[in-house]
Amino acid sequence: MLRVEKFDSVAVTNDLLVSRRDLTNQQRDALEALAFQYACVPESYDIAVSDGHVLQTPCGQGAMSVLVDGRFWHIAGSLLGPESIKPQMVQWLKEISDVSQRTIVLYNVSEADARNFRDHGFVVNKFGEEPILDLAQVNWSGKKHEWVRRQSNYCLRANVDITEITNPEEQQALAETMTSIMSEDLSGRTLDKPLRLLEREFKPHDLQRCRLFIARTAAGHVEAFLACSPIDAGRSWAFETYRKRKDATQGVTAHLFRTVIDRLKDEGENQVSLCLIPGRNVATSAIEGGDWRIQKTLSLWFNRLDFFFNAKGQDHFKSRFRPDYVDRYLCVTPRHSVTSVWSFMKTTGAMKFNVRNRLSQIRRGIFK
Repeated sequence: MLRVEKFDSVAVTNDLLVSRRDLTNQQRDALEALAFQYACVPESYDIAVSDGHVLQTPCGQGAMSVLVDGRFWHIAGSLLGPESIKPQMVQWLKEISDVSQRTIVLYNVSEADARNFRDHGFVVNKFGEEPILDLAQVNWSGKKHEWVRRQSNYCLRANVDITEITNPEEQQALAETMTSIMSEDLSGRTLDKPLRLLEREFKPHDLQRCRLFIARTAAGHVEAFLACSPIDAGRSWAFETYRKRKDATQGVTAHLFRTVIDRLKDEGENQVSLCLIPGRNVATSAIEGGDWRIQKTLSLWFNRLDFFFNAKGQDHFKSRFRPDYVDRYLCVTPRHSVTSVWSFMKTTGAMKFNVRNRLSQIRRGIFK
């Protein structure tokens, strides 16, 4: 049984949380193997490559990725570990919160885990929906896939080639190109940096077991890339990071998605996750008893704050691939408050929005 003895807040931080920078090579390898084996949502594998802290259970079989903001612990990627110890992990987190007076927030939690958190006194709200493709059922025929076929055919006529880069040296050689494409793609947006907790912390120099696909013209110009993270020991894959140049061939992202989906299907993989759409249908939840303020905030975000983080635009694009949708949840220890929302905004980087870009967007909207 996982238990934690009583300790003060300093002891919690010093004894339980470990900065990834302080891990030995052997510890990093063990953490990566744990993440690969037990990744259950798209963000799970990020613990192997991202910054921040690691919270590991005393038995060594489970771990979580933690971003710390004062007394707030933000955990993305849910729980990493065998299903048999997850109830104990939930109880352990509750005890840590009770003893240290910390607010613990977990994002993108599966329904089964969320019910466990609710049973242990956490406040549970639907966080959004994750679009998932069952690869055994994927085909591109019929009117419902007409848009995807049209985008892909346009790229084929333009001789855009999709290539997987498996050689580590080639990946390293492309790292600066990918960084440049990402910067170009985000430029001009209100949030011109990826949001932590919601978007993968992409490190092109340290892909680990992530798979990299690039879209390249006949002249060899790299127009876009897609990095896929493993789920369930590589039996499924998450399309976490995808970026394109502003002058890329029309439809290149859709063509990139379709091509990689087909290749994964040919390899016999199970599923592709197109990653969480926060705020989607949060008013419709299979788990009752959440906080109405959280629900209203998430709904407002999805429906009204597209200039800030365009979740609705993501939803529109991903829906073109006709996925099934799975509910994902937000679990918070009972001491959540307005300050926890503020802490979330700070931790994600949402407070560091580009004022100049936003003013430019407003001016364009007025003249339009």
